[in-house]
Amino acid sequence: MPLLSLNPLITDMKLVHTSVIFATAALLMAGCDLKQANDKENTEPTEAETLMAEEGFTFVELVPKPLPCSKEAIQAAWKQIGTVERPHTKTIDYRQNTPTLFISTDLDKDGNTEVLLRGTEPYAAIFSFLDDSLHLITFVDQFKMGLGITSDGVIMRSGASSKGDFMMQFIKLKDSKTAASGAVKEAFTLKGNEMVSEGMHYLLQVDSALVEVTKEEYEQVLPNQEATYFEDLEGWEDFRKP
Repeated sequence: MPLLSLNPLITDMKLVHTSVIFATAALLMAGCDLKQANDKENTEPTEAETLMAEEGFTFVELVPKPLPCSKEAIQAAWKQIGTVERPHTKTIDYRQNTPTLFISTDLDKDGNTEVLLRGTEPYAAIFSFLDDSLHLITFVDQFKMGLGITSDGVIMRSGASSKGDFMMQFIKLKDSKTAASGAVKEAFTLKGNEMVSEGMHYLLQVDSALVEVTKEEYEQVLPNQEATYFEDLEGWEDFRKP
């Protein structure tokens, strides 16, 4: 599969869109330390905002829709995500946390609603509401991960593994279900005192497995896409309000 400050962050690495290639180990994504873009007290542009301006980056604006069901039902679905346990890192437990912010919108313009949720970092998830029930599309399952949305409603997931590998994944929706998914991955090895790239790998979902393909085959499914990440999206509402 499958950020309150879920930053695909940009301490040294700038994850701006899927054409960004994880160039060197010096470009390191640091997780959740970047201050939220909606902090009105900080008027100085962040390094990420400066980069986006130079790249001609346009922020994605989501059209709000009413919540498709009760907040109680949404919170119950959130808790059903359960627990994620990984070696050498803290457990992520959705049962012990609650959503704090939400955006209700229609990502794939099919008339059905998707609900974007954020909690305290690193918790975040996206659900679709289809056939009178909530369906989990994706969620944050590791600490160094960001969720983003493109102007076409494609969901982006970017993260760094404990091994130092970088991966950017995409999920394309059709009729509020996953229609296509894939990833770009770069692994690094330590040689002497330097981290050396082992090259880029392009993967597309075939049945239940990710299969390596050429860059050209990958880009036929997902052309270059700019994504706005959760902490930079506007329109978040307080989930805790009645």
